[in-house]
Amino acid sequence: MAYEILMPQLSDSMEEGKLISWKVKASDAVKTGDVIAEVESDKAIMEVQSFKNGVVSELLVEEGAEVPVGTVIARIEVEGSTEKVVESREQGAEEVVRSEEVGGRSVREVSSEKVAGSNEKVETVIENEAEKSHQNEYKTTHSQSSIFNPQSASGAIASPKAKAVASRYGIDIETLQASGKLPTPAHEDDVEAVLMKRYFTPKAWRLLQTYHLSADLFRLDKKQREADIWEYIKKYNIPLPKPLSANQKAVIATVTQAAAKPVYHLYDSIDATLLHQYESKTHTVTVWLLKLFSEAMMRHETFRTTLKDDTLQVWPHASISLAMADGEALFMPVLKAVDTLSLEETAQALQALKTKVKKRKLSAEEMQGSTFGLSNLGMTGITRFDAMINGNDCAIAAIGSPKDGTIAVTLTLDHRIVNGFQAAEFMQTLKALAKDETFFKGML
Repeated sequence: MAYEILMPQLSDSMEEGKLISWKVKASDAVKTGDVIAEVESDKAIMEVQSFKNGVVSELLVEEGAEVPVGTVIARIEVEGSTEKVVESREQGAEEVVRSEEVGGRSVREVSSEKVAGSNEKVETVIENEAEKSHQNEYKTTHSQSSIFNPQSASGAIASPKAKAVASRYGIDIETLQASGKLPTPAHEDDVEAVLMKRYFTPKAWRLLQTYHLSADLFRLDKKQREADIWEYIKKYNIPLPKPLSANQKAVIATVTQAAAKPVYHLYDSIDATLLHQYESKTHTVTVWLLKLFSEAMMRHETFRTTLKDDTLQVWPHASISLAMADGEALFMPVLKAVDTLSLEETAQALQALKTKVKKRKLSAEEMQGSTFGLSNLGMTGITRFDAMINGNDCAIAAIGSPKDGTIAVTLTLDHRIVNGFQAAEFMQTLKALAKDETFFKGML
């Protein structure tokens, strides 16, 4: 039985994933629980495991490639069966493929049975094994439009796209294949390699690819050099196209969602005296802020509330999403149930998340479950700023740098969940806690 591994959906906003690395290769034996790949979602890198024992038969996605959620990325042949079971998520059907040899020919029976008891459909296909073997010689990773039928081709043996490129630039495929300078069959990439060697230096060609420029833009009466391409780019003010990273896509999705919320802001500040007095290498200002906000959240249930459809959900613990950056990438991992953690445990949980952010090893579970967010730019010297609400949180606090013994706090609030009076009461509690030395001593 062929067990198919799909590109998983690791978050609600994830539409496609990037295959970071394979941990197995074709013909490797695997068992349930073995990690077979690392996948990058829009928010983190996660391990993909096998849930069957068997042998890896196919790895269908190259490392570094991005494919939509639900795409088959690998197949594992489960021991002891020649059946292939594929679950159809859209149709709710199960397809079973059985193969057997009949008189030197391969008989493949495909039966589709609707789970709900609809009519059974049986289709039988007879294939000549010799013809199938011949066609397999020409299997390629190129797109469908690049596949050619060698039996119907004459002269140059190449895909339609390869022939089109060759015709456009006067490249004789048949002659080059006869001299061994082009493979048989030839594909678009092969012909473009000839084009590059003939009319562009390697650096010039890489620059063309980087800026997505067509060779048609240049006169092919000489060999174009890197300087020639740069001259064109600068003359016509060509921008550098930079594809969005998975993390950038996630941030765009989050801020787009946040922008649709009816929000308002509350601007205030808290006394920073005790924060700095009890600050240490381990118990940083951020650690103390997490404890201050979690305590205020426990006293004001509105800040432990999310909205789902037409129902308010009040959660029992204070779970806080915290903005963390790794280079230019931004993440919002969640510290769960901060109200139940000691000061030391909070510091350890924070450090563990920082390490995972740096290694891009956050799990989907570690990115979910918050009701309130915290963004601290105090270490950058920014005195006050606005932050956008993360995911389904009801609010977020933007923390500025200390000034005149105080720290600016800007609350961004979802007006559907938190009204102005509730926000003001929450802020008064936070201000009182920041000046309560018994609170700080009780945490030690």
